Amino acid sequence: MQYKTVAAPVGLIIKQGDAKGAEKAVAQYSDLIQKESVGGWELDLIQSIPVEEKPGCLAGLFGASSTTTFYNMLVFKKED
Repeated sequence: MQYKTVAAPVGLIIKQGDAKGAEKAVAQYSDLIQKESVGGWELDLIQSIPVEEKPGCLAGLFGASSTTTFYNMLVFKKED
């Protein structure tokens, strides 16, 4: 089995009151999944992963703290 990961959209934004907002947001995922499925790749899962960013030395001296950002990742698989 082979696996590959692809960064997925984060923080999809729609306009308040947009009746088709959810469809537009989901279409971004759909388009990406279709694009990446070429060559026999099949979507296996969508995972949100936390990434911690630590401040640099100087920022740390002035009391800056770590920040965590969440990224969405699509995992595809295919048979060897």
